[in-house]
Amino acid sequence: MKLVGRRIHIAGSAGSETSPSTLRYAHELIGLLAAKLADEGARFVLAVGKEPCAPDTQPLIFDWTVLSALYDSIQARRATARSDLGALVESLATHKTDSHIPNNRRALWTDIRKLDAVHLEFLAPGWTSGAIRRERQAQLGDVLVTISGGEGVEHLARDYINHGKPVIALDLELGSSTNDGSGGSVRLAAEALHNPRVFVRIDSHHSAPDLLDRISTRGGTNPASTVAENVLLLMKALDEPHAFYVRLLNESAPEYPAVEHFFRAVVDPVVTELGFRPLQMARGKSEHAWMDQAIFDSLHYSEAVVVDLTGVRPNCFMELGYALGNRQRTAVTAMEGTNVPFDPAAIERYVWNPSKSDAEQQVEFKGYWLRTIDRPTLVSLRR
Repeated sequence: MKLVGRRIHIAGSAGSETSPSTLRYAHELIGLLAAKLADEGARFVLAVGKEPCAPDTQPLIFDWTVLSALYDSIQARRATARSDLGALVESLATHKTDSHIPNNRRALWTDIRKLDAVHLEFLAPGWTSGAIRRERQAQLGDVLVTISGGEGVEHLARDYINHGKPVIALDLELGSSTNDGSGGSVRLAAEALHNPRVFVRIDSHHSAPDLLDRISTRGGTNPASTVAENVLLLMKALDEPHAFYVRLLNESAPEYPAVEHFFRAVVDPVVTELGFRPLQMARGKSEHAWMDQAIFDSLHYSEAVVVDLTGVRPNCFMELGYALGNRQRTAVTAMEGTNVPFDPAAIERYVWNPSKSDAEQQVEFKGYWLRTIDRPTLVSLRR
């Protein structure tokens, strides 16, 4: 998987009784991993706020460790604060976020924001529960890395898995800052070894069990630099995230030639450039016995969906509704002149014109994608 532009979410916590030396190892590992990923062009999803600490003042969470490593990478010019893909860091915030910044982290927070490296998305008042935050984080992130923790980490991992996104669970036992859950990342790591495909999709050149075994910390005895390097190796071996195509496929329809050209000459190049693998039914090998099962299974577990409404086909609207209800990243397009019905007409879409050049439409479609692909979901989860 290309790491440029991919959003990495590192989440976890430690218990207050954790051995100081083990906790230092954990922070070293996470700091090294964040720096290596930033060097590769990755971006990050972070929760910024309070920083509970152990009795020896070491933090029990890792968000500020990641942010500090990213700031150092920017200062060393190994990472870019902002690109055409957006800010280096995406973070959810509330009106209380600023007051939760620890005094010893205030300068870091001020400096990294001056560099325009953080994009804050403010949650609506009253919609700030942990479950709602995690659901939105799972929509924003591309890969989740977990370390110890409890119930929150377990819930977050399930959200990512339900979105068809990779979860890389580290096996270092640190406990949980909230003393809950059923084993946190340690249990998830054991599950991943037993059933790798649930957690990661690996390209055909690598072995998932081998790569997952290599990221073991061996209880903190495997050098942190080695583990970080092996996590990076695992991420690079991940299959490219899928962009599922919903579009007119009836070759006898009068709009078909234009739609086919638009997808091959405009959508394919942009989607590929952004690091996704196009996925279209009736192209490539299917793992399902029935086409309808293949469509909805592939749609459900794709990281992004491109829905073209040209031809006004009922099945396209049904699959659009499924993607939106499943809170997936969804790009909507239609050929100029398409009479889109009332409800989907309210959703911003890219209207393409076959008389324009392919290069011009690629620029326009990419701009639309970057501007809208991470828009909030139509419906927020109830508290």
